[in-house]
Amino acid sequence: MKVKIGSTSVIVATALAILLPISVGAQSPNTYTSIIMTDILSGAPVVGGAFATDLQVSIANNAPPEVGVMGVEIWIPFDADIVAVDDFDDNPANGVQVEIKNDFFDGSLVAGANEVIIGTMPATAPPACVATCACIHIAVSHTGGSGPVTNATGTVATITWAGLATGSSGISIASGSVLADSDGQTIPINSISVPEISVIDAGIIESVVERQGTQDHTGTKIVAIAVGDGVIAEDTTASDGSFSLVVPVGSTYTINASYPGYLQSQKSSVYVVGANVDIGLAGLVGGDVNADNCINILDIVSIISKFGQSGLPDSDPTDINDDGTINILDLTITAGNFGRCGPAPWGNDCCP
Repeated sequence: MKVKIGSTSVIVATALAILLPISVGAQSPNTYTSIIMTDILSGAPVVGGAFATDLQVSIANNAPPEVGVMGVEIWIPFDADIVAVDDFDDNPANGVQVEIKNDFFDGSLVAGANEVIIGTMPATAPPACVATCACIHIAVSHTGGSGPVTNATGTVATITWAGLATGSSGISIASGSVLADSDGQTIPINSISVPEISVIDAGIIESVVERQGTQDHTGTKIVAIAVGDGVIAEDTTASDGSFSLVVPVGSTYTINASYPGYLQSQKSSVYVVGANVDIGLAGLVGGDVNADNCINILDIVSIISKFGQSGLPDSDPTDINDDGTINILDLTITAGNFGRCGPAPWGNDCCP
């Protein structure tokens, strides 16, 4: 017997199709999602050094119906013999945690998980974490804000790594990671992007930087800059002016020294082939109050306008010698260096 479908039946079937909800698993072809581990943002992947990467989530909707991300759960395997994760809050009581960022989400963050697991994995861990016995596990959503995120790329966590030994870091994003919508349904992940990061041997750049007018040289900021890679390493000087920068071997760096109230000093073409490289003593010239890297009448006027004030923090550039009072000593240092501009060549032409 044949069954004849009349026009009324077709209308009813069409109406039901419109009213029934669409399965989230069948993601709209107009939606594209990614989980991204960025390349190194700061520092260097060297033994004894530290470097940072961002964990990002991206979603783009080109046409309705729009899909929105309300929560993420991401597992990040790594080789614990090569790298370790720096504890963001330095609180051993709650284990090792990464820095959760309010960038992809814009409401009040709610973290269901923020942990670094070494050794035996929980039953919910994906196979990649079980295989490496080392995994970062974060689960984050938000309340308030704009609700489900429909078109954005943003950071959900910043991870600081420490280099332990040479070799491939093994950093990856496990396939068991999840993006979820506001109904608690999973959203398909279209792509995962992770750079290949290997830890290499380190060289050390060291020396002493002294500041004019003071015997305490604590706190001068020293950075190593590599062409195309930005700041690779940084340190601050000890009271005697000493510093040490851990950098990858086989590269050439520019070393910059800076402190509030002083002209910057810089040394270019520092090539590190291994072991320790001593770049020689440097001195910072005082009097650059407004940080334009020149000592001029603007700096003199700034000192005169605060002349006699005391109890100032060390960060106040007007108190050149950090003795807590703006007085004739600060004025004479500045007047004696009038007309000089930086960055000054690396050397000790200012301090006894």
